[in-house]
Amino acid sequence: MASLNKKVASAKSSKKSSDQGNRKRAVFGRPFYLFLVLVCLLIAFLWSGGIVGFTNSMAKNAIASKKLDSADWWLAVARRINASNAETDFLQAKSERQRGRLDKMASHLKSAYNKGFDPSKLEREQTLAFASLGRFSAETEEQMNDWIDSREGDFGEIVDAYTNGLTVISRFDHALELLKWWEAKAPWDPVPHYRIGRINEHMHQNSEAESQYRKAIAKDPNFHKATYNLARVILDQRRPEEALKLFQTCNVGESALAAKTGMAQCYKALGETETARSLLTEVLKSSFEALSQSQNAVDDFPERFVAASELGSIETELGNFSEAKKYLEAALKVHPLDSTGRYSYAVALRGLGLQKEAEENFEITRKARTALDQVTGLLEVLRRDPQDTKSRIAIGKIVLEHESERAGVFWLQSVFSYDPKNSEAHLTLADYYQGKKDPSPEDLKLSAYHRAFVQVTLGKNDLR
Repeated sequence: MASLNKKVASAKSSKKSSDQGNRKRAVFGRPFYLFLVLVCLLIAFLWSGGIVGFTNSMAKNAIASKKLDSADWWLAVARRINASNAETDFLQAKSERQRGRLDKMASHLKSAYNKGFDPSKLEREQTLAFASLGRFSAETEEQMNDWIDSREGDFGEIVDAYTNGLTVISRFDHALELLKWWEAKAPWDPVPHYRIGRINEHMHQNSEAESQYRKAIAKDPNFHKATYNLARVILDQRRPEEALKLFQTCNVGESALAAKTGMAQCYKALGETETARSLLTEVLKSSFEALSQSQNAVDDFPERFVAASELGSIETELGNFSEAKKYLEAALKVHPLDSTGRYSYAVALRGLGLQKEAEENFEITRKARTALDQVTGLLEVLRRDPQDTKSRIAIGKIVLEHESERAGVFWLQSVFSYDPKNSEAHLTLADYYQGKKDPSPEDLKLSAYHRAFVQVTLGKNDLR
């Protein structure tokens, strides 16, 4: 019996030792397996590009979501970690293209090329940039349609660039057709509604533009371009209280200066002059270039130095003519065709006793208003017959001289949708680009491009 008890005790002791050994192996084994998992994850992380790969991925997602401030932040982090990464430069080029800063885009594309990035992707990005400006041939259009059909890459940004270019050259029907197709294929994306709203606004269909902007915001409440432009439309409809709330939503990041300027216009319309004055004074502490970048970030390209012009107008109304003169001269130096600012300037000059100078500026505004009054009748002609190129040229020339260079160029370019070789439109544009005060190399190229059409036309006429 004693012997049996010893055997049982020995067996229990042996089992206990075995269990303790197993537990020790389990305890020591867990960290080992955990270590292996971490090593595998680290290898996978490094294989996918490491921290730079992660930051570039975040930037790419932000660009796709049109959150360019966020994209630039991630790209800045990527550059601090590794300044030689080619994809970072490529993504920065995409961000700059979407902002319309094509000179900066070109610089980053060149840097990406020098660092060994895929040349075909760089060429594609350049094609999208030119397409967004309406500069594409039949071959380019065919290529873009192939990209869309194959869903190669981000087809949304291809459609976006394509439709923007179609709008630039007044092919609105084609652009709207493509945008509606895009909205059906990507019902979650706010951009198609936004682009349709922009076209509606250009065609003075403000209620439809408002509806489309609201649809874009419903899909993405943080899509500040839609919110800002909805605020503009509503302010133009004399609903400043509602517009003010929308501008306040955009008072963040790169759009802040543009939003503050819009808020000031709302306060001015509401009769809260001192609040408007204070906001505009704050905005003008930043440079004109910074304000322009902020406005461009929300697709606003006013041909007025709005903050200076509005503040000068307020100072004129308050009888502070010396202050008004200072701000209005700054505004008119940048945009001489600002008729609102020029009229306030004339009033300020008269208030300072500078009667001759005041009358000269009043005469400029009278001449501009008389000329622009003709546009209303010409627009009626176009509503009846959109293919009336003579009316388009007449509108283009009047607007180019008296109101807006950008809008005037747009009207003249719209002629080519109906008559691609129209010599009068080409000659007017050639003279405009060459006659600029300080024409850039790009201006001179455009002048030569348009003049070439005129020379070919004249040559054909000579042969006859």
